[in-house]
Amino acid sequence: MAMNTEEIQKQCEAFLKQINVPAFIVLGFHADPENVQLVYSLKDMPLKSVVKGLTHMLNDLISRI
Repeated sequence: MAMNTEEIQKQCEAFLKQINVPAFIVLGFHADPENVQLVYSLKDMPLKSVVKGLTHMLNDLISRI
């Protein structure tokens, strides 16, 4: 049985707590074949750093298209 979005969110938060470093994670997954879900978690990361990281990630994805 697949986990629901809330369970996945909790697992992301547990992972960040376990590694015990300032970090953020964004996870996209197929909830079902036609529905994509996103979850994110932050741990001690300044919002400016998160935005900078996401901008870098998006730039990398766009360059691959």
